[in-house]
Amino acid sequence: MDKTDETARTKRPKIFRMKGRGCAAVVGMLALGAAGVGMATAAASASAKKAAPVTLTMWSGLTGGDHTTYVGLVKEFNASHPDIKVQVTYLPWDSIAQKLPSAMASGSGPDMAMPDYNAGTVREYIKNGLITPINGLLNMVPKKDIAPAILNAFTVNGNLYAAPANWATLQLYWNKTMFAKAGISGPPKTMTQLLADAKKLTGNGQYGISLADNNTAPMWPIIIWAGGGDIVNSKGCSVLDSPKSVSAISAFATAIHTDGITQVGLSGQDADNLFSAQKAAMELNGPWAAGEYTPVHVNFGIAPVPVGSSGKPVTAALTDPIVVNAKSQHLAQALTFFAWLLGKQQQVYLAVHANYPPSRTDMSSDPGLKTNPLVKVFATGTPYARLFLPQFANFNQIVTNVFTPAIQEVERGANVASTMATASKQLNQLTGCTS
Repeated sequence: MDKTDETARTKRPKIFRMKGRGCAAVVGMLALGAAGVGMATAAASASAKKAAPVTLTMWSGLTGGDHTTYVGLVKEFNASHPDIKVQVTYLPWDSIAQKLPSAMASGSGPDMAMPDYNAGTVREYIKNGLITPINGLLNMVPKKDIAPAILNAFTVNGNLYAAPANWATLQLYWNKTMFAKAGISGPPKTMTQLLADAKKLTGNGQYGISLADNNTAPMWPIIIWAGGGDIVNSKGCSVLDSPKSVSAISAFATAIHTDGITQVGLSGQDADNLFSAQKAAMELNGPWAAGEYTPVHVNFGIAPVPVGSSGKPVTAALTDPIVVNAKSQHLAQALTFFAWLLGKQQQVYLAVHANYPPSRTDMSSDPGLKTNPLVKVFATGTPYARLFLPQFANFNQIVTNVFTPAIQEVERGANVASTMATASKQLNQLTGCTS
């Protein structure tokens, strides 16, 4: 998925109103004016009791196809919570990146914000003291019901710092028509089968799989994880050159370089275009892609990501985190909004209207998902889905300068072991790993 075209509005002032008290009595010589004063103070007291709702301001970058869904959700929240009013300003993601840190630091920023669509950006805000912990959310929504990857990504030193505005896993799209013509009865269940099918489906101007390597949702990390490898270990040190990582990468790199199962250098949109044009038989993608392929009459199915040599199911996930300004005076109200957004009814609404599977682990069989059966497939991956390098604020630099170039080199035939050894040294410089 190429999320760089997602965008979203300006902060309005908070509204405060003081509560007052009426006079208790009027005596003696002031009796003549008592009735008038009493009526005036009673009216003032009644007015004070109807204090304006707390206004929560929020900056969001969601102005793509899901924009209307979120507008509807906020409208429903405001209607059902008369004491809280959420006002959302929609800005381009790059505008938020430029303006939000200084706005928060100066005290003029919104109460809530989505800093970036890259989860790692939250770490920079934590380091600079710009956002506050939201641990109270776990008293409102059971911890066990929230996707583990969300909790792992946004918990630092025992404190939770972000809630998910949405959640999406990647699964395997496969072209039923192309598979049938090749004599393959169904989607692969293992990575070994996927490679064999991809080779069989390649030729005559078509590719077995459309595998993007840049400006995309994390596809190559899934391959590495499925093979039991990883990008970094728990200490933040590169393990791209570990035997399992090298083996997983080598299997696909050889099939690409030798058998031509996919084009090299595909962006996320390029990969989508190949599958949409029915020039590729498979693709790893998220739920948003279904809306692109259905109108052009691709006869596709969606299956779980095939299991690799690790023997464990794994896939990648994406989320747009929401944080609370450290200077906000309305943490309690923000937590109310977050908990409401994570409610089952709201999660079903997101699934039906925006194709996002629930951010919760307890809803894969929820009856509400039946109206959008495609989402259920993506929901099954929630318990074991992983975010790609959410612990690094310099995520973009790592991916652009190290990970992507290394993958593209091996796709073109470079030695995997030596290439990943070089990439590991570069990666450790960026992560600050010393061990």
